[in-house]
Amino acid sequence: MDATIGWLAPPDCLGCGIEGSAICNDCAGAFIKPFGERCWRCDRLSASSKTCLACRSAGPLSHVFISTDYEHLAQNLVQRYKFGHLRAAAQPLAGIMVQTLREASIMNPDELLVVPVPTATSRVRQRGFGHSELLARTIAAKLRVESSLALRRLGQTRQLGAKREDRLAQLSGSFAVKNHRRISGRRVLLVDDVLTTGGTLIAASNALKAAGAKEVNALVFAKKL
Repeated sequence: MDATIGWLAPPDCLGCGIEGSAICNDCAGAFIKPFGERCWRCDRLSASSKTCLACRSAGPLSHVFISTDYEHLAQNLVQRYKFGHLRAAAQPLAGIMVQTLREASIMNPDELLVVPVPTATSRVRQRGFGHSELLARTIAAKLRVESSLALRRLGQTRQLGAKREDRLAQLSGSFAVKNHRRISGRRVLLVDDVLTTGGTLIAASNALKAAGAKEVNALVFAKKL
């Protein structure tokens, strides 16, 4: 019942309470502060959010576009989306993320293939939906480009609450590409909701690059401080 309500009922803004969206435009502008053009790994200023020279050895990600920090209203929005059955939050989340990508203005969207970081099957069963998959489909629809469930997880290890070192060790080699022909020669835009250690994006981008992707970039809503 909760999941159905979260999908169908008009939500109230988590900031001001007005009905119609999980976060209204006014609250998004006032409380979702832009992350800015910085390297995703070290937070140094970097034009168009390009991975800086010092961090390129971490993996094949060329750019990682991050909308905001994972705190306050942004954190509440993600938690309600993932754990509170508020699937309607996919629309404002995707809208903010697409705006982040467009402001970077370095890519022709027509060239992109949007690929979600796959949600663990245990989480899909628990929540009733794959949050990254829905977010990626919504983003692709707004950009009018293709999306593909090109990645699969090779394990279902629970990461929530794990230490940084354990998370990174768990993720090594944890993704595989389903169809290499779908990926080969493509510019892939990985989509996920929250960036923590970066291990998930690195492991996923390694799999995509090994499958022949021309370039792998990522679009994330929030980064944990």
